[in-house]
Amino acid sequence: MRDNTQTTATHSGSGVTAATADGMDRLAKSAHSGIDAASNAAHPVIDRIASGAHNAVGNADELATQAAGAIDSASVKGEQLFASGSSYMREHPLLTLGLAVTTGYLLSRLLASPR
Repeated sequence: MRDNTQTTATHSGSGVTAATADGMDRLAKSAHSGIDAASNAAHPVIDRIASGAHNAVGNADELATQAAGAIDSASVKGEQLFASGSSYMREHPLLTLGLAVTTGYLLSRLLASPR
């Protein structure tokens, strides 16, 4: 250690520059190793996040497909119900007319303001 100090004192101009360069190299190596360690630690976390996002998108796509199927099924059932109702009204026109008049009368009585 003493020899090193004497060398630095003897070559004050070039010794300080060499010591500074050596210190900078050690600092750079230390910084690089720290960055590499942080990068290595972050990779598994990022991979898990990406995998979770991929699974979420897959689940959302599956749910959207199921919802579209349910809407199509409900649409078909609605059309079937409308068709059966229409055919019933054609087969029983007097009953349909009587139900319409009765419903109208009841609604007018329920919605009328009391006097």
